[in-house]
Amino acid sequence: MRSINELLEEILNKIGISEKIHIDEIESSRIFLDKLNKYFYQNSNGYISEFHEYWKKNHETILNFKIDHEQALKIALKFDEIFSNKNKFSEIEISPSIDKRGISKNNIANVRFFTAIQDFKINIYKKGRDPFQEYKINPEWFNAEDIIKDDNIIFKFLNYLEATGSQGDKRAKWMKGAAKFLLENCDGEAYKIFELCNQDVLEVRNLLAGDLGIGFSRKKADMFIRDMLDWGVWETNKNLEYLNVASDANTMRVALRTGLLQPSIPLLASYLDIYGLQYGLTDDKTQEAWRYVWNLWKQLPDNSCPPAPASMDYLIYKSIGKKNCLKNARKCSKCIMDDICPESKRKLKSPKAISIKGMTGWDSGQTDEGGGGGIMS
Repeated sequence: MRSINELLEEILNKIGISEKIHIDEIESSRIFLDKLNKYFYQNSNGYISEFHEYWKKNHETILNFKIDHEQALKIALKFDEIFSNKNKFSEIEISPSIDKRGISKNNIANVRFFTAIQDFKINIYKKGRDPFQEYKINPEWFNAEDIIKDDNIIFKFLNYLEATGSQGDKRAKWMKGAAKFLLENCDGEAYKIFELCNQDVLEVRNLLAGDLGIGFSRKKADMFIRDMLDWGVWETNKNLEYLNVASDANTMRVALRTGLLQPSIPLLASYLDIYGLQYGLTDDKTQEAWRYVWNLWKQLPDNSCPPAPASMDYLIYKSIGKKNCLKNARKCSKCIMDDICPESKRKLKSPKAISIKGMTGWDSGQTDEGGGGGIMS
């Protein structure tokens, strides 16, 4: 354990000041902790603290993300090898597979439409769940007209997904809103969203992730569109290149550990990013970094590059991220990226998002020069 004086001396040394602290340890601790507490946790111009005001202004410059061209090229070559030799790398999944037996393209579109809305903080395939085959048992779960008529259908569906927890009300609201949207615009069929948007994937994304309020973020919209294309439900060439790798904890972590995306310092804990500035920036830069890989891949001779960056998504987040590049339990020796990831970056972790709002959230923990404050568990 370092003492406060030792920490302060280390900081001074890092910024080029070789000085020893000569006052009593306890007295220096009092001064340091008082100043630290005021800087990080006492109100400033409408912000939680002076630090958070400073962080908003300077986080991008401090983090200073760079995309490493050499690492990007190595990854592009590796991905091309995998996509070009699917038999050789048969154990590596490059796209999600579903059991299509007995269900039509319309059915597939409806199932994916309603499950994509719920695809956050849960695994819809956990414990062997198969929503697509479940359609044959409970088709009403994916029928817009039935959903509008009977709230119990929504509850049963969310219960099946184990999604009735703290976000249950929000999920139910989104599902009913999504059903209403389909009935009013697409004859109740998610398949017809494609026709509504002139078979243009960019129009589909902009529509779903716009102001409909039915639970589709840009990431979820890209994921839904990707699956519709990969599963052969929709076919088009219009604006495919705009579909990004859906940035999440896994795709961020792989980007950081491969050295593809390089911040100037390891990312801060979410306690210091309560306005989500670091998280949002990392999210954007991760998508930018994977798109950079895709652009290099397209330029390789005789390449097997897919028509959209989004088609790399499953390989990155599932076959690399969730299977081998785990947060605290890496399986580097089993990973296809083992020869690419620099040793010095293999422990890097993705950022976490944290909400400033809520009954016991950071917003309620604001305080002033009177001290105290903070949050409760």
